[in-house]
Amino acid sequence: MSAKYPKYENFGSRYGKEKKLSYYQKIVNLINNIKRIMKTANKPTRKDYFMVFKIVLIGMVLFGVISFVIQLICETVF
Repeated sequence: MSAKYPKYENFGSRYGKEKKLSYYQKIVNLINNIKRIMKTANKPTRKDYFMVFKIVLIGMVLFGVISFVIQLICETVF
């Protein structure tokens, strides 16, 4: 790693030599990653829930219409 980013020296390079971690170190890394994710995660707001609901509803309706049209085409052709 370069001297420009010294705090990233702890992270191994994907292309360089990496040490094999013990099971204890793997578990500690997993717990630290879980803690980091829980700190940065936030609860979605009501607005976010409704946006996801609208997107899912539009997708369901779109797939329903497409399947209905395909079914009508198959019935009239065959």
